[in-house]
Amino acid sequence: MRHAPYQKEVESAAAMSEAARLEYFLTRVFEAEEVWGLDDGCEWIVEERDGQQLMPLWPYEQFAQAAAQFGWKDCLPAAESLEDFLYNTLPGLIAEDYMLNIMATPGVDGCFVSPQRLYAILEGMIEAGEYKLDA
Repeated sequence: MRHAPYQKEVESAAAMSEAARLEYFLTRVFEAEEVWGLDDGCEWIVEERDGQQLMPLWPYEQFAQAAAQFGWKDCLPAAESLEDFLYNTLPGLIAEDYMLNIMATPGVDGCFVSPQRLYAILEGMIEAGEYKLDA
């Protein structure tokens, strides 16, 4: 199991379509069994845009670090296990009516997806046997 993207993946991320960003994110968070956000010292950051709360997420620290250097200089990359994210964090984000900004790269938005949709996709992958959380 690798926990860092290949250099070619990093270089091509900004050119990925929204669908490709989501697919890449899903594949890699299952591979690494963790989700990355940016921590401002108190909690993971949420950006407000047009009245909507957006939480940026990445599958690897390197992507989160690049985003921090570009727009969130006072934040540090922070990881959460996929299991904690799925069963603890996502329900809270659903309750707060947030949106997720998946795989934003410096200067380029990622794939906007609701926490409900991401939860359903992740649960579907687990139920289909495409992935099993460590017990």
